[in-house]
Amino acid sequence: MSFWHYLWRYRTDNWAALILFLALTGLYIAANMPYVQFMTEHDALLQQHSPFYGAPFTLNLFNFDPSMYYPAGAPTIIHPVKDLLAVPLAWAAGHLGGLMFFLVVQSAINAASAVLLFYGIRRSGGSLALAGAFGLWLGVSSYSLFTALIPDSYPYVQLLILWSVLYLQYARSTEQGGGLWPQASLAAANFAITSTNVATFMAGVFINLLDGSRRFGALVRRFLLIGAAALGLALLLTGVQWLLFGGSTWLTSWRQGLSDGGFSYVASFSWAHHWQAFYMLFINPVFSPVISYIDPGLAAFVTDLGQTYPLYVQVLGWGLIALALLGLYRGRRSRESWILAVYIGFALLLHLVVGFGLGAFQYDMYLYAGHSLFAIFLLAAAFLNSLAPGRLRQLLVGLVWAAALVALVHNLVRHAESLDTIRDVFLA
Repeated sequence: MSFWHYLWRYRTDNWAALILFLALTGLYIAANMPYVQFMTEHDALLQQHSPFYGAPFTLNLFNFDPSMYYPAGAPTIIHPVKDLLAVPLAWAAGHLGGLMFFLVVQSAINAASAVLLFYGIRRSGGSLALAGAFGLWLGVSSYSLFTALIPDSYPYVQLLILWSVLYLQYARSTEQGGGLWPQASLAAANFAITSTNVATFMAGVFINLLDGSRRFGALVRRFLLIGAAALGLALLLTGVQWLLFGGSTWLTSWRQGLSDGGFSYVASFSWAHHWQAFYMLFINPVFSPVISYIDPGLAAFVTDLGQTYPLYVQVLGWGLIALALLGLYRGRRSRESWILAVYIGFALLLHLVVGFGLGAFQYDMYLYAGHSLFAIFLLAAAFLNSLAPGRLRQLLVGLVWAAALVALVHNLVRHAESLDTIRDVFLA
């Protein structure tokens, strides 16, 4: 069975996925049009305060950069070959509507991410109602709304990670464990956009190979073969980068990239100072926080750390995390659970143990959630799917639908309030 047949073999799923895709795409465009209109109408004013080197996107939200607009010739080890994607998109935006172009493209991308989550749950044996509820909840999350607007790499990264996880899920259903070149291509693509993501993907590949059908030596040889093919593809992409951008590649600037975008963001974790990082990484991306304006030099809008969270946000946000932990416990003997745990564990390791992002803690850590948020939803869905059919499971699925609708209303209201805050700052 091919991957495409594995994905699209049920017509009912495909119709549900199409409805979810169209509804979410329309939602993102409608919710973010006022932001685009505000930036267009007040471009001259906003450019005076924007820290983004003249990029048409002028709002500094949650420390995201409109990096898809940045010029070629300045690759970094963190995003090694991203300009192969960013440069054509920036050119297209310049000829096809500017900010509206990115809004439409990234709205479709974020809707596709929710659809992939839906398919992942369905192919794991989840019901249509269960998959629809979690697909909708991810789709209406705060992170999905904001990243549809901001022309940064994170929407593309999240889509690629979900695609990679879904391919690994397909690979577990085949006798061969998936194709060599598809897995190598996914590894190279993960590295190309965000280098650290190759570590989580290759860890997932290794866990996937632990199916008990191979001797350890054969398993290692298969893993190294995939890794070698991925390295070859990454070098090929680097060669294309060198040819297209005048000899500038991530290999020629990796030291500077680590200095500017790596080590400068690192600090040691302190519970007294950084305990709210857990909210920034796992709660705020689901339920939008109140934002505040800090540092006029960077015109930064970030989570207002002085605001308390509504009770329903606390209950539903931590309830989702509790379901994910239960899902990990119930699936502790399954490869699927441990692959998802790798993404969450690596996020905790990178951002709280190593401390990447804590050096700029006051400017928010919300943006990093895209590397692991999906895994929380998938593990929570896995727990509900592990329950015996009956009233309890039906009740919990109903509560997930209710939580998704609460998130929808909450995030749309906060989305509008955030723009009001921005208007008040710049137009007062």
